[in-house]
Amino acid sequence: MKIWMIGLLLFISCAFHMDSASGRAEAIFQQPYYTAAWDSGGNLRLLDRSGKEILRSVQYLAEYGDLYNLLVPQIPAGTSKIKLDAKPVIPAGAAIEIRSESFGGRQNAPLVHQAKVTQVQGDELSFAPPLTKAMDTNLFIKWNGTVVRNYQKAAVHVERKPEGLLLRTVGETPVAEIETEYFFHQQKPTVEVQVKTTYKQQTKVFREALGLQFAPKVSEVYRKNRKSDTRAFQKHYWLDREGVRFGQGQQTALLYHTPHISSLELDTGQNQLLVNLDHMGEHRYVEQISGRQVGKVRHASEYKPLEQRINRFTLVVGYQPGVVPRLMLQPHGYLATHVWTEHADEQTLASNRAVYYGSERITSPDKAVGGFVRYGIPVTKSVFFANPYYRPERPLHVAISESPEFLQFLKDLHKRGTEIGLHTVYPYDLYLYGGVADDALSFMKKEFQSVTWIDHGYVKSSFGFQGLNVHTPSYLADYWQKHGTRYFWHYSSEDGTNINRSFDLLQTRLGDGKRTPLYWSHPTVTGPFYSWAAAIVPDDTVYVYHDQNLQRLVQDRGVLINHVYPARVPANKKSSAFLTRDRQGALVVQPGFDQILKKMAGLRDQKKLYLTTVRDIMNYWLALEQVRMEVQPDGSVHVYNDGPTKISGLSMAVRSAQIYVNGKKPPQKKDQGDLIFWFDLEAGARAVITPGPAVHSSN
Repeated sequence: MKIWMIGLLLFISCAFHMDSASGRAEAIFQQPYYTAAWDSGGNLRLLDRSGKEILRSVQYLAEYGDLYNLLVPQIPAGTSKIKLDAKPVIPAGAAIEIRSESFGGRQNAPLVHQAKVTQVQGDELSFAPPLTKAMDTNLFIKWNGTVVRNYQKAAVHVERKPEGLLLRTVGETPVAEIETEYFFHQQKPTVEVQVKTTYKQQTKVFREALGLQFAPKVSEVYRKNRKSDTRAFQKHYWLDREGVRFGQGQQTALLYHTPHISSLELDTGQNQLLVNLDHMGEHRYVEQISGRQVGKVRHASEYKPLEQRINRFTLVVGYQPGVVPRLMLQPHGYLATHVWTEHADEQTLASNRAVYYGSERITSPDKAVGGFVRYGIPVTKSVFFANPYYRPERPLHVAISESPEFLQFLKDLHKRGTEIGLHTVYPYDLYLYGGVADDALSFMKKEFQSVTWIDHGYVKSSFGFQGLNVHTPSYLADYWQKHGTRYFWHYSSEDGTNINRSFDLLQTRLGDGKRTPLYWSHPTVTGPFYSWAAAIVPDDTVYVYHDQNLQRLVQDRGVLINHVYPARVPANKKSSAFLTRDRQGALVVQPGFDQILKKMAGLRDQKKLYLTTVRDIMNYWLALEQVRMEVQPDGSVHVYNDGPTKISGLSMAVRSAQIYVNGKKPPQKKDQGDLIFWFDLEAGARAVITPGPAVHSSN
């Protein structure tokens, strides 16, 4: 349907006028809350009932290119020629970046050297100026080959629907076709947006985004830690998939809870919101080649011709709801989250009993005098399934197959809430037969309902090495999927933070600008599996668990998933940060560490710090992706559980003196100006949230 036929044939609320600024004829759709206007190029504007602008423009942005890896652990200062893993298709004179984004927080502060290509010979690339400092760890070249700042051409289609009007724009770029649908509800203050991207060629996506330019200023920011800012705004926010409100009253636009995009970024000074449809920094994966320093960086999505991706989000326009409940990152009214994750290296049954029960002499969890079990703190504990080199006289790397006592110990922990998963199958890089992997994963599922896997060193059958590579004999993805293993730690899990700089994966202490996803599923490389972020806490840095950091974690509503070795036998045979020996030489829990656990248990008992496992927090976060929120014209907010399972203790925060769920006051408490409340939401159910006691059905 041509744009000039809309007013006559499709909808009586459509009209035309000449936009004096652009000189283009605009079609208009009017409804009670806003007016939508667009021209033949698909340029969209939204105005309030009095004609004041709300949304000024929507711009499409994209960056594509190639990544080339240096298969060496480091390069020295002065380097001006490097050898890559493939012949680079980069023209002389092109601008490039030499990057290292792996480990210790480098993902947000990469070691970048900017240069221009001077010559390409085979797989060797020369550049200038040369490096001014040495670089190391998973080095790669990033070349932005194609930068898109709008469509080459666009077509517009309009379709009348029973509940409103559908505007569809189809934009063309050198790389993809982008079909954007805007559904304008006739009687609701919403605009539903769907973007379908179809690729024309083999493509590596660095970023694809919609840039939304608003007329009114930012009035409320829904931050990634689930707090909200209403004044003293930061210049730039990475919002994860939370949201923002511009303006107030009828000249307002609101975006909140966007699980079907990659992320949101906000420039408060420019009143600009970037809706990232895909961003390579938000699904990191390096396929390691040798150790953790050399690998193939595969952060970018890798699409083939005719492959598609669909993104969706909803704008509330021309209406300011009385309350905007925010989904908390932890259930049941807790304020912050902590997860202990244990890597299984160099453990014995005795060292495990010491750190979980308080002493190696204690064999029953019911008699624990210290450690994790004494304080009821669950752990995501990784174990080896088998160790062919295990000997009772040298019992390091204790494994399930060789020690029935260890297996019983694990069963006892599992009954008390500890999560048990594999730290690969063997502690060494032994060839893993498919049948052995199948049996091991089947056993873990049957005995422990295992869903989590933690990679171990350089073992080819790891997630971060060859476990996803179907062209190698170490491929395990089919077995992981068969047995329900979903959540993975690998080296790229720790690119985002450094425990010495931040005791919080969200890193909000110095502002919200850093890109800090807590978990991710790579759109094209890692299949149906999820990675979770973590921070390594080496033995000599356990001091970071002091009172001030624990209180700040709660104050900032932060999240910390750590990577520790509490049951590792002390290297000097006497003591570590987690273990020591009593006068008789028996391993016992280190008193200082025991006090840390006691303090954390105290914060948990005060409903401040949620102590949980990777399995449980990942299940909760993924359940939040199935939550749908709709702002209603009567001032209520409807919350739907579109997922297949009940959400227990669904926790929300709101700036309101009181709150009601389905006409009743839920469990609630106050914190830093927010009212935190929580309730259960059955699969397929709806909850009606109101600031007053009006009764609504939850069916």
